[in-house]
Amino acid sequence: MVDEIGDQLQMVRCGLAMTWSRTRRSERGEGVISAAIAVLVMAFLGAAMWVAFNGTMHSAQSKVDTNVNSIGTGGSSSGAAPGGSGLP
Repeated sequence: MVDEIGDQLQMVRCGLAMTWSRTRRSERGEGVISAAIAVLVMAFLGAAMWVAFNGTMHSAQSKVDTNVNSIGTGGSSSGAAPGGSGLP
């Protein structure tokens, strides 16, 4: 009877060990895959942010250039007096 219980426990231990090793092997690349996905997501977000930033900066730069060039000429696009009131 004691031998049977010992054999049963040995089989349970062996089964647990095999299950554990199978589980560890099947999830071996999970961290690498998750990291690669995170890197790709961050790259796409960075590219989208750069495009938005670049477009905003070009728009702001053209408006600044227009206003700087109109300072010395006395002309304004709104028809106000030169110098203006400082309000848009």
